[in-house]
Amino acid sequence: MKIFLIATYMYMLSAENFSAQSQTWQPVGSGFDYAVFSLANDPISNRLYAGGQFDTANGFSCSRIAQWDGFNWDTMGTGLSNGYVSTVALYNNQLYAGGSFTKAGNKIRRYFSRWNGTSWDSIGFTTGNCSVQHLTVYNGELYISGGFPTAGGITVNNIARFNGTQWDSLTSGTNNVIHTMTVYNSELYIGGQFDSAGGIAANNIAKWNGTNWSVVGSGINGYVYALEAHNGKLYAGGIFTQAGGNPASNIAVWDGNTWTALGSGTNSSVNALLSFSGNLYAAGWFTTAGGISANRVAGWDGNNWSAMAGGMNDGVRVLGTFNGEIYAGGYFTKADTTTVNYIAKWDGSVGIQEHKASDLSFQIYPNPAEGKFTICQLPSATNHLNIYDVFGKLVFQATIHGKQENINPYLPGGIYFVQGFDSSEKFKTDRSARSVQKLIIIH
Repeated sequence: MKIFLIATYMYMLSAENFSAQSQTWQPVGSGFDYAVFSLANDPISNRLYAGGQFDTANGFSCSRIAQWDGFNWDTMGTGLSNGYVSTVALYNNQLYAGGSFTKAGNKIRRYFSRWNGTSWDSIGFTTGNCSVQHLTVYNGELYISGGFPTAGGITVNNIARFNGTQWDSLTSGTNNVIHTMTVYNSELYIGGQFDSAGGIAANNIAKWNGTNWSVVGSGINGYVYALEAHNGKLYAGGIFTQAGGNPASNIAVWDGNTWTALGSGTNSSVNALLSFSGNLYAAGWFTTAGGISANRVAGWDGNNWSAMAGGMNDGVRVLGTFNGEIYAGGYFTKADTTTVNYIAKWDGSVGIQEHKASDLSFQIYPNPAEGKFTICQLPSATNHLNIYDVFGKLVFQATIHGKQENINPYLPGGIYFVQGFDSSEKFKTDRSARSVQKLIIIH
């Protein structure tokens, strides 16, 4: 195993390093026949699940939901039908789907169902006309939100929680539709088009601490379609002009106390947000971000917006990750100039600019390392270190005072990406800013 890893490492060192400017959008198989609304990555089975309003995948019949193994699309039983799949999520190692669908084959499955490995389970949810917009896990339970009055026979008003067998409400819920949810600072945040949550005034965004609802500043003056925790802050996207009473064009950031804009924002709606490998990615129907051309998808490095090649030719509804790459789904048929058919992946594993070995602003030795390693030749008196795995997950952070330090991140053997940066935290190509190196750990 050590010989294989060392050989792999030497190959990677000899290969041309990638940069953000050279990354491109690529098709995912031959795609679908219509829109993709949701993505979920299952790292255990190494599958990417996609839901939407399609009838075929790779040209074969596949109703509203499919699974990708990195090479091929495959069906999931009879699929789901008579509506669309707007959200998919994993809970207790099982896949759940929500949307406006009412059937799986010839069986009734209204708006919410669970995949048992061979077929779609019947779960008593609601009897009224409704749609499920989002699923997420919080405090060991699955949370379901959208536009529905009841769940499991109890009044819930647009949001409920499910432990696998039983339903429960979150006090009196909201007075209108919830589009999105995420967990930030150990609380569940919701966004949508409501003006009360739990009976208190809340302008389109609110938070739940497991017992009570509370406001998030003075809220947002338009619809909220996406929420994402990133680098210790909460980001909100949608279609709005103010957040917390401050000007913010369709995207804003909450630091726990105050809402602020992200530069000049975007010129149309933000419908998806993704935190990945130190960057924030936004997608939707916009064509500019921060005043630059960015067709429906863009990256934010904490200071500036950047385009992602030529972007998409129509709206993007969802962003996700699989095997260290960004995936996008929506209404688009082209990404940059490539035909992709409603789903595409961004070529590149980390999404952070990597420099040639001779230009790096720090050095690692030994590399490969048997757990411990030394980082040296750091650019400043105070430096920061992030380590990501091959899936883009942040697995280790450290602040280093001085230009050399011994590091033991206690990580399993494998390939990692080490990102070093000084206190300016700006993405530049000079030696005083960030750079990325590959690290091999062997045991």
